[in-house]
Amino acid sequence: MKLLGHLSPEMTMQYLDVVLTDLQREFELARSKPRHLVPQPKAPSAPLRSGLNGVLDSLRTAQHVLEMFRRTLPNGVSRRRLDRLSNRLSKILREARKLASP
Repeated sequence: MKLLGHLSPEMTMQYLDVVLTDLQREFELARSKPRHLVPQPKAPSAPLRSGLNGVLDSLRTAQHVLEMFRRTLPNGVSRRRLDRLSNRLSKILREARKLASP
């Protein structure tokens, strides 16, 4: 109040309300449409392998691509569904790795 030169706290609160509303609006806008996205890493481009090793490579790549896409989504239903799908994919990958071990 003193910094802004107001005689009453009510006048300062009017400015504070505008600032908080503007800040919240801009924050939501920035979350929904980020201007400066970090470039997403590309999926590994190793030569394709056959057999179980190829399946494991494909599962790891699918897991990576799914995670990169999930991170671009705002919190919500779609992101939670992809999170569950990612967890299932991790379990599938873990079970597939067991097939490779003697």
